[in-house]
Amino acid sequence: MQTINLKKFGTVLISRPEGLEAFRAIRPSLNTSQPVAVDFEGVLTVTSGWFDEFLTNLAEHFSGRVELLPTANASVRAVLPVLAVQRDDAAAGVLKRAMTVMNLPTLS
Repeated sequence: MQTINLKKFGTVLISRPEGLEAFRAIRPSLNTSQPVAVDFEGVLTVTSGWFDEFLTNLAEHFSGRVELLPTANASVRAVLPVLAVQRDDAAAGVLKRAMTVMNLPTLS
């Protein structure tokens, strides 16, 4: 499994355009025949816009074979349930698995 360390894009990840730019920057270096893990270590904060853009594109590119590594980061833990609400795309399964592993509540 290959790992994407999000801190390489900065410690404060805040805008949707920057999330797309981060995905486009990392995409050429990724091998789609291997699943990918996303590591939040060193990230101070991430917004739902940045992470939605990054994760949606990543999950589609890898047909959902993405794992979000467990984290104690409060901003990540707050964003995941929000992004998981009413999804039916490649990112939906990724988010649900991460929320289960991290014992996060689901939102209605």
